[in-house]
Amino acid sequence: MPTKEPREIVNSALTYLQEVTPSIQRISDVRLEELAPIEDGVNWRVVLSYDAVGEFPFDKKREYKEFIVESNTGKVLSMTIKKV
Repeated sequence: MPTKEPREIVNSALTYLQEVTPSIQRISDVRLEELAPIEDGVNWRVVLSYDAVGEFPFDKKREYKEFIVESNTGKVLSMTIKKV
């Protein structure tokens, strides 16, 4: 099976983030922070950051999420909070 292109890997992570983010929390200004193949040669590590806005516009903070994405299928295997 052919390996996905890096932009497809990032799009998989972004799509996953948008699908699992609660509707009460809106995300904006999504940025790609890191993209690197994992040493196992099968998966990619993707770090995305975004502005998370709660119920009130002044309730905004930058959040970081780390994703492990399978390189052949683009399937997101995990999403964790990235501490900075």
